[in-house]
This record gives sequence, C-alpha cells and structure tokens, in this order.
Amino acid sequence: MNPDVRLPGRFSRHTLLIATAAAVPLTGWAAHALTLHKRLAATRKDPLTGLLRRDAYTAHARRLLARHGDKMTVLMVDADHVDRTTDG
Repeated sequence: MNPDVRLPGRFSRHTLLIATAAAVPLTGWAAHALTLHKRLAATRKDPLTGLLRRDAYTAHARRLLARHGDKMTVLMVDADHVDRTTDG
C-alpha cells in the first residue's frame, strides 16, 4: 500500500490498522461462541427424534410448574426400551 495515500474522513491509517487488528479476534470469538452455543443446544435434544432429553425436559417442566403452579400438570413418560417385547 502506498504510504502517501490519504484516506477520506477523519480516520488515519493507524486508526484503521488498530480497528482491523481488534476486529479479527472478535470475529474469531464470535464464531467460537456460535459453534459452542450450537453444540450445547444439540446436547439438549435427542438426535434421532429431536425431542428434549431427560435433563432438558425436567428443567423445562420445573420452569413451567414454577410459573403456573397448581394450574398445570406435567406428565413425564420414560420411553427407554420401547421396542423390546416381553416373553411370557
């Protein structure tokens, strides 16, 4: 870049260099935070059915009960080993 080039406005080359140097790590951190958020959200749901896992469902049910109290009933069905048949 030609050192004699003047940039329009009140910003100097030094100011733009500092702004660029600050923007690169911030972009990386934002991308990392987005990836981490997606991974954490994926741990709350079953990959096969898309339904909430037990811990996430329990936390959601507790929030609903705390908010609505006696006006609400929560039913939790444990569906482990549904595909197995019993002999006998």
